[in-house]
Amino acid sequence: MPLEQTQFQPSPVRILAPHMTLTHAAESFLLALTVSGRSRQTIELYRRSLNGLLGFLGDRPISDVSPNDLRAFLAHLGEKVNAVTVGIRWRSIRAFFNWLHREGLLAESPAKRVQAPKTPKQFPNVLNDAQVQALIRTAKAQAKTWATYRDYVIVLTLLDCGLRVSELRGLTINDLDLANGVFKVTGKGSRERRVYFGRRLARVLREWLARRTLSLPGDALFCTRQGYPLNRHELVHIIHRIAKSAGIARCSPHTLRHTFATMFIRNGGDPFALQRLLGHSDISTTMIYVHMAGTALREAHAKASPVDRLLE
Repeated sequence: MPLEQTQFQPSPVRILAPHMTLTHAAESFLLALTVSGRSRQTIELYRRSLNGLLGFLGDRPISDVSPNDLRAFLAHLGEKVNAVTVGIRWRSIRAFFNWLHREGLLAESPAKRVQAPKTPKQFPNVLNDAQVQALIRTAKAQAKTWATYRDYVIVLTLLDCGLRVSELRGLTINDLDLANGVFKVTGKGSRERRVYFGRRLARVLREWLARRTLSLPGDALFCTRQGYPLNRHELVHIIHRIAKSAGIARCSPHTLRHTFATMFIRNGGDPFALQRLLGHSDISTTMIYVHMAGTALREAHAKASPVDRLLE
């Protein structure tokens, strides 16, 4: 049966028997994700994946789920959605069964014996240098009012720091250290990190603070005229509007995050430093930007090759 979008209530007694059903196990798993501080979007992604599995297998005991059942489900899924979506849902289901194993509810995860489906390598959408310049130029030209100057600063902040929308929304005045050029950012799982920014952004941030005025209620760094934090829809609309004016067809706040990361690597940045700046828990997530910047890195190596320079 589908999992209802309500707050999950833990069972009064923890069941450590193989007779626990998939529905009960899924509810416990989603509750654990909620308690651990995972975002609402992440939890909904897991919920959709598990609902699909429940719809295919039915609400059977977790010990009855075999590797062949999971292979059959993947084959079924492959007939309905694209390969990328199959890969995303499979990772959610694998995480679910691995969690059941770690909790002592299953002797072994049935997903352990299932080969992960191959997904096509897709690189995220990024802006080229000309588009970045056009975006900044347009945002600056439009910065005539209180709100449009705020939008200009938002564009520069996303490009210079690569923040997620939720992270940008969560920034407060107290998170900004202009003297040292650093934000204190709260990322996924409520993990805090320090994200640095350059001198040019520091100048416009200083001007923005003067325009924002501290008399507004609340302490959101980027806010409405009433002092409320901008919501996700408002931030997406701001970037879409400026991008459209700049002649850029596809651009979102996350596009600017990808653009920041790619330009960071192309400009000689260290992947491990980028991992910390982006708040990635796994370096493999960050390495996609190294692959994307491969051509630029080859050119950089051609200019800086130690052996070529020594033997010239």
